[in-house]
Amino acid sequence: MEHHADFAIPINHDLTITASVGPDDGLGAIVGKAIALGWWVDPDAATDRAHEPTGTLYLIVDNRRPRPYWVKQADLVSVEIHDEHSSRTQPG
Repeated sequence: MEHHADFAIPINHDLTITASVGPDDGLGAIVGKAIALGWWVDPDAATDRAHEPTGTLYLIVDNRRPRPYWVKQADLVSVEIHDEHSSRTQPG
């Protein structure tokens, strides 16, 4: 499923994300730099229980692909934060 964000803000840190999913293009899971954090709100969630009412998304630039992709937080495998002092990896 292709995700979209209703609202988004830029990410100002060097954050590399590995996802468990990717588009059906034969390249595997999405891996790359996160450039924005987004979220959606489903106004029909009260009447349609099959949909998640809200969610957090990361806009990931995977250099193997022609455009960035929104990845939902539940599909993150790992997150790596790079700064001038250290590099830390956190499980997704």
